[in-house]
This record gives sequence, structure tokens and C-alpha cells, in this order.
Amino acid sequence: MMGIAVFLIGTASANAPRMTRLRNGLLAAAIAAPLAACGGAPKPEARMASSEGAIRGAQEAGAGTVPQATLYLTLAQEEREKALQLVKDDDNHRAAMMLARSEADAELAVALARAAHATHDAQEATEQVRDLKEKAQ
Repeated sequence: MMGIAVFLIGTASANAPRMTRLRNGLLAAAIAAPLAACGGAPKPEARMASSEGAIRGAQEAGAGTVPQATLYLTLAQEEREKALQLVKDDDNHRAAMMLARSEADAELAVALARAAHATHDAQEATEQVRDLKEKAQ
């Protein structure tokens, strides 16, 4: 009898790491299942709104009239469309990252458009000053 008890105790302690790994694996699966079922990350609604606003801002800033800004505006719009598809596919984490890129490209388009317009305005002002100087002489 004593031999059987020692054998069972020895077997239990020898199997303890394996049982712990099994228990930890089951626990991890139980936690991961609900996350996988709901897509893991929440729908990036705030990012969708900010991306849309940044694209609208780029359009209003005249990015469509500046070739380099137009390139980034188009890129932002394409990235937003890809992100919306990723949301439909329930890949919210990748969608959020794509929306962040879309917003950044739209903001770059705004900056490029404003810089081009400012450069144009400065050139016009310089020409007006030159004309005034010529008339004054």
C-alpha cells in the first residue's frame, strides 16, 4: 500500500509541470476566445471621423490644385477606403493603423497646399513691390 501511495505521489509530482502547462493553456484559450470573437480591437470610430475631417480639410485648403499635395490627398483617400474595408472585415487594429496613416497624409497635403499658396502669394507681393518701385522712379 505504501508503495502505491509513493508511486502516485511521485507520478503526480512528475506530472505537475505538465498539468500546470495544460491548465495555463486552457486558461489562455478561455481568455483569447472572447477576444477573437469580438475582433480584439474596438471599431476605430474616432479615427474614422478624424481621418474624414483631415481629408475634408485638405480639400478645403486647396490640395487638389497643388500637384504634390494632390498626390498625398489621393493617398489619404485610398488609405481611408482600405481602412473602411478592414473594418468591414473586422480587422479593427489594422484599420486603425491605416486610418492614422490616412490622417497623416491628409495633414501633409494641407501643409503642402498652404506652403504652395503662401509661396505664390509671396511671389505676387514681390512683383507688386517691384512694380511700385519702378513707378516711383
